[in-house]
Amino acid sequence: MTNEQLARLEEEKEALIFSLENNGVKYLVTQMNNNNIYSDLLIEKRRSEISSTDEISWYAFRQSDKLNSQNDKIELLEMLSNKKYRELKNHIYRCLSCICSNTNDRELFNFLIDKMIVESDDLKVTILSQLRNVKKDLTYNIEPIKKLVAEGTYEVSHAAIKSLSFSDDVEVETLLLDEFLVADKHMKGMICAPLATVGTERSIPILKEEYKRTRDGFLRWAIKNAIQEIEKKTVGKRDIT
Repeated sequence: MTNEQLARLEEEKEALIFSLENNGVKYLVTQMNNNNIYSDLLIEKRRSEISSTDEISWYAFRQSDKLNSQNDKIELLEMLSNKKYRELKNHIYRCLSCICSNTNDRELFNFLIDKMIVESDDLKVTILSQLRNVKKDLTYNIEPIKKLVAEGTYEVSHAAIKSLSFSDDVEVETLLLDEFLVADKHMKGMICAPLATVGTERSIPILKEEYKRTRDGFLRWAIKNAIQEIEKKTVGKRDIT
């Protein structure tokens, strides 16, 4: 591509990002379903190289990660109850879950969990996947999530495990350790992330034993990171006392 074409392509990308940031959440949700390319200049490029970052939806999803407005929350809840937007329910749930994660909105969290119970597995994953960073004290309803760890499909269980991060519920560590002991190596690696946020000294011997046993590079990295995070919290508590 010529320098002039590259400059125009950059302008069109910036115009897309600006529109996604400023045209409201309803527009954003519809563009999350838009897999068209954002510029005709990409047609030639895609004959030899196809990239997801050429599609409007990719930029819309990245913008949804930043949502934090209460006005957007109200509008999304209205869209969720409107049959007109039924086909966009997965994107609406994702946007709501992102708002919940970015604002630690307890009311919204509990609402989403109640909705999740009756939704399809795909929508369960959509909702749960964005809730991992929510700081969950005992007023957050995580009982349905705990149940899905053991009873959900592989994908749902995986999403449920990650969403238990940063929970104050003392049962979560036991639940994660029980799953860790019977999980395959991929799932063990995934369990390490939430365990790093909720684990205590009780988790460390189990993690160290698996570290000695496995030769899987990702799992060893995940275990090492989890142990380091747990030890940081333990040292901090000892320093305080």
